[in-house]
Amino acid sequence: MPDRLHQIIEEIKQKCDEANCSEFEYHWEIWGVLWYPWFLKINGKSPSFSFNDLSDDDLRKLCAEGFIELVKEYSNDEKSAYEFDKKRYRLISSRS
Repeated sequence: MPDRLHQIIEEIKQKCDEANCSEFEYHWEIWGVLWYPWFLKINGKSPSFSFNDLSDDDLRKLCAEGFIELVKEYSNDEKSAYEFDKKRYRLISSRS
């Protein structure tokens, strides 16, 4: 696994441990031309991370590696008009 993905999963694990939670939500929004911020929320809060970019593709790779699993893909009526690719993931505890 590339160092970047390793850093991402380790920080997500740390933030989830601090929040006593094993699930998190991810989505991105469009705020302007070429401005697409991403959001990772744990227990409804957005902790800060040292990595600057996180994509849906990164999370798919972490699923394929067995570190996380997709729990839910939100439908359009479950998210705001500004939220894209909103999904809930769970850490897989056997990959500590």
